[in-house]
Amino acid sequence: MIRGLLGIALALLGLVPLGAGVLFLARTPLRLGLAVFTGMAAAMVVLPPLVYVGLAPSIPLVLGVGLVVLAAGIAFGERSRARIRIEPLPLLVLAAPLLLLAARGAEKPVDRYDAFANWALKAKLLYFDRSFSGASIAPPVHREYPLGLPSLEAYVLHAIGSANVRVAHVLFVVFLAGLALVTWQVSRPHVGALPLTVGLSVLLWLPAARDQALSAYADVPLACLFVSAVLLFGDGRIALGSVFLVAALATKRDALAYCAVLYAVAFGDVLVRRERERLRPLLVSAACVALSAVPWRVFDATHDLHDRDIALSLSRAGQLPFVLGRMGHLVVQRAYLWTLLLAMGAAVVMLVRGRDQRLAVGALALLAGLVGALSLAYISGTTGVHYLVRSTVHRTLITPTLLAAALLPLLVTRALGARPRVAAPSDARRRPGAKARTRSRTRRRGRRLQRGERRRR
Repeated sequence: MIRGLLGIALALLGLVPLGAGVLFLARTPLRLGLAVFTGMAAAMVVLPPLVYVGLAPSIPLVLGVGLVVLAAGIAFGERSRARIRIEPLPLLVLAAPLLLLAARGAEKPVDRYDAFANWALKAKLLYFDRSFSGASIAPPVHREYPLGLPSLEAYVLHAIGSANVRVAHVLFVVFLAGLALVTWQVSRPHVGALPLTVGLSVLLWLPAARDQALSAYADVPLACLFVSAVLLFGDGRIALGSVFLVAALATKRDALAYCAVLYAVAFGDVLVRRERERLRPLLVSAACVALSAVPWRVFDATHDLHDRDIALSLSRAGQLPFVLGRMGHLVVQRAYLWTLLLAMGAAVVMLVRGRDQRLAVGALALLAGLVGALSLAYISGTTGVHYLVRSTVHRTLITPTLLAAALLPLLVTRALGARPRVAAPSDARRRPGAKARTRSRTRRRGRRLQRGERRRR
């Protein structure tokens, strides 16, 4: 076990150059923890296309790609280091559930069918440089799924030095740690340390998240990557958020619906507020995320790997009450700690009290949109709606649940009337050169107002 844990630690350190290069290219201050999590996301983006052309996700390949991206970041990006401020008590409180979960995961066998017949088996085959594109004695189920997570797991197995998928459970704990880190960095300027620590403790002690992290299924990594992307989009870091969205799309097909909901809410906000300067970055982001799926779809089409378990249709709309009823039954159970209802309730209170209505409407639209997208997918199932819901809804519901848990500290403090502890980080502080652009936009708005006033006179 010690060898396996050391291998995972070395694998994560090997992702730092890749993550740092992406942060530089995205003009984001460098932090070690964020560089590791970004490196994981970036590896899930770049490794599958390389696997499709026959390259194994080995350590030299990952280090080579990381050095190339780091050099590009140094040459074309913005290099800056964030001032490190460690808050000891929140760090200890939030590290405890992660360490306990990692200790459980290091000894837990891969005992769920989809785990050992799909994700773990694909990782083993990639580790041994074997192909599963065609028929074999024991082909992994759902060969049409993207290879982001198995590619990352295979790289970690190379660092471990054996196909020890049992200790690789710890990697799923790192996804939860990365989500907690992104949530803290995005929310801390707006929320005090105490409520944010309490809120993140709810997220990390959430029974559903902890149980599913140890199942070795892809639902928790997908949720962590997607929720991180949502938080980064909300913080104005569209480029970095897009990397996490592409990684989510490379994890599981569910991300197709989630990305559609996020972009619908983002474009709706831009159009309602008429913020033209945000339209172009969103369009570029949406195009890049869509193009990232091309290698995966080409690989599937070339090897005749088709997914026929969902075909979008409203012919089974009569099953919608059953689907929503099953979801409603789950969200009030102890495993989900009412987080989804609490977050939506806090957003409604904000609307009623007239506080931060943009945040409240955005949170409600995202959470309701994710639930609606899942419902549409379920009534479009070709294997039977009842069977599909009963067998998977407890897993797919983890994405809106973790999003609600991540937003909960901010929503509750706003609903109660608390104001930001410190000023929100402006574009001028976030990106070099943004201060001048902000002044230029302010001057243009002022001139437009003056011209309008003259016309009225």
